[in-house]
Order: sequence, then C-alpha cells, then structure tokens
Amino acid sequence: MFVATLVTTWYGNLLGVTEMAYKEGLVQWLTQGIFWYAAYVFFAFFIAKKIRESKLFTLPDQLEKFYDRKTAILGALINLIMLSPAAYILSMGLIFEIIFQIPLSQGLIIGSIITFIYTFRGGFKAVVVTDMLQFFFMFLGLALIIPFAINKFSLTELLANIPNSHLSLTGSYSWQIVLAWLVIASWTLIDSNFYQRCYSARDYKTAQRGILIATAFWFVFDFMVCLVGLFAFSAMPNLEPATALVGFANSVLPPIAKGVFFTGLLATVMSTLDSLSFSSAMCFTKDIYQRIFKVTDTKKVIFVNKITIAVVALLGIIVAINFQSLIKLMYYKASIGISGLLLPLLCGFFLKKKLNANSAFFSIIAGSSACIIWLILQKLYIISINFEAIFVGLLASSITMFAIEFQQKRDYNKNR
Repeated sequence: MFVATLVTTWYGNLLGVTEMAYKEGLVQWLTQGIFWYAAYVFFAFFIAKKIRESKLFTLPDQLEKFYDRKTAILGALINLIMLSPAAYILSMGLIFEIIFQIPLSQGLIIGSIITFIYTFRGGFKAVVVTDMLQFFFMFLGLALIIPFAINKFSLTELLANIPNSHLSLTGSYSWQIVLAWLVIASWTLIDSNFYQRCYSARDYKTAQRGILIATAFWFVFDFMVCLVGLFAFSAMPNLEPATALVGFANSVLPPIAKGVFFTGLLATVMSTLDSLSFSSAMCFTKDIYQRIFKVTDTKKVIFVNKITIAVVALLGIIVAINFQSLIKLMYYKASIGISGLLLPLLCGFFLKKKLNANSAFFSIIAGSSACIIWLILQKLYIISINFEAIFVGLLASSITMFAIEFQQKRDYNKNR
C-alpha cells in the first residue's frame, strides 16, 4: 500500500512529462527521472528515519520543532503553493475534453467534482485505497502503447526518424535550465506528500524500503514515458505537445486497448489530484487554522478540512484555466516553494547548531518573494537577464540567512 500510494501520488503530471519527452527527447528522462531518483534515495537514507523518530505529523511541524510557530505558519503558506492541484486539474480537463468532446472548462469542473466527491467523503483512507487500483492501471495503460506503436510503424522506422536533437541529454535546453531542474528535484525533500506517507508507514524500515522499491517502479515508468514520447514525435511530429500522449495513443491503439489506456491515464492524474487536494486541505486546516486559532475540537477540524477541499478544488480550476503548459505550471510552483523552504529545512535536519528562528523566517520570505518578483519581471519583459528564478530565490534566501546569523553573532559577542 505504501509503494502504490507513493508511486501514483508522485506521478500525476503524465501529460506534462510526455509533453517534454515529445518536444525535447532524452532530456526528459534526465530532468524528470535521474535527478529525482537521487533525491528519493537521499530522502530514504537520510531523512525518512529522522521524521519517523520525530513523531510529528506534517512538514510545518518540523519547522516549528526546528524554529518557532511563526516560521511553521509561513512554511505552511508556501507549502500551499506547492500543493496546488491546478496542474492535475488541467490534465483532467484536457483528458475529458478529448474523450467526450466537451469544452476544456467543463472538463476541468467535471474532473474536479469526481475527485472531490470521494476525497471529501473518504479522506486519506479513500486516497490510499484508490491509489492501489490506479497503480495497476497507470502502468498497464502506458505499457500498451509501445507494442501497438511498433506493430503499426515498425521499430526500425520509429528509431530511424528520431532526430539527433532528441537524443541529446540537454535537448534544446541550456545547461542553466538543466541545472534548475536538478535543484527542482529537491522538491522531494520538502514535499508534504512524502512526509505524510512516511508518517503513515508502519515503521521507519517500511518507509525506507518502500521509497527504494517505488524508485524502481518510477524508473520503469519513466523509461516508458520517454520511449512513448520519442515514438510519438518520430511517427507524428505535428501533434499538440500538451496532448501528444493522448493523440498518439488514439492513433495506434485498438478500441479495447484504448479504453484501458484512457482508464490508466485518468487513474494516473486522479491519483495525484486527490492526494494534493487532501494534502492542501490538511496543510491549511492543521498547519494554519489550528496553529492560529488553537482549535482542538476534532469534529470542527474535520468540518473545516472538508470545506477547504472544496475551496482548493475551486482555486485549482481558476489557476488551471489560465495556464497552457503543464510542465511550466509545475516548474513555477516548484521554483517558488523550493526557493523559500529548502535551505531552512535542510539546516534544521543536518546542522548540529540550529539556526536562529528569525534567520529561518526571513530567509523563507526573501527566497520565495525574490523568486516570485523575478518571474513577474521576466513575464513583463522588464528584465531580460537569462537567469532562472529559482537561483535568484535560493541566492536571496541564503544571503538573508547568513546576514541575520552574522548580525546575531555580532550582537551576542558585543553583549558579552
């Protein structure tokens, strides 16, 4: 159960990563696969045990343990950005649009309502139980494309038509963007879903072994995604990248296999959509609402949590309508969250002498704010410097942290 819920939750952006494989080739496996495997293994060996032994429940709980209450609340607010299910609501809308020939806006609403109903009624247990079934269908649905594609186009033809640019480890990306994706893979280290599953595991060994087994499954799935993306571009280079997977599958699969594929595709997206909807609501309810108002009534907390799930779905729909690229949406929210949270959290786990609470608090503000401002300035063409926002944010976070620590040390020495 641990492996199934972890694998499915962490791979909802199937349309987005296939979009990258279709447009860029092998760089997809590097940036969306290999970098992340390293982060998973690091989490398994160096963090899983720490969070199990802490006997806490959420990532902001860790921030409060390391620093203070206000840092935990701020961390929860940033975490809400990372937990936004908007990309997966957009995926659901695109899938429903293609299957049922309905407008994208209707697809977004229908897909959100379906996921909302069972998450609202069943909570975390419903998420885990459905993940078990979704795990099976996501692998089967994607795997079916490969033999049918080879049968229709022949393996020799498919391989011969793959351009050299798609076989490069960087594709059309600059090394700066590739390095940015390397940093984004650290998302694993600050992701509430990873923490939540480790807290829910029977013990530390279950969590550690489960992460390593899940990594092996992700490796297989990433291989299939990359292969399907390359085959799709080779055979049908004029597809719309965001829906290339669906267009290619629609072309090569016979009716029954096509039904299994769409079931698998929906399962892949829904497994992450339900988990993020639930985690977003939990983050607001437990890490913000309960911390601020100190509510202990369980019934009241559950009621607020259910209302929040509905609000999260509504906000996700609004964001999804205003975005075209699934991979860009993922890139932006990861950049904002990692810029603020990564350094204070790692310092809390691994530094023997903990940071001053103000250092952590203001470094989170500086990192995420600098990243957001940089993204806006680039979007408005006010600045034309070719420098990724995540590096700006991490630089701002580290400078702020060291400056406050240095000042605190100076004040301490002066008072002695």
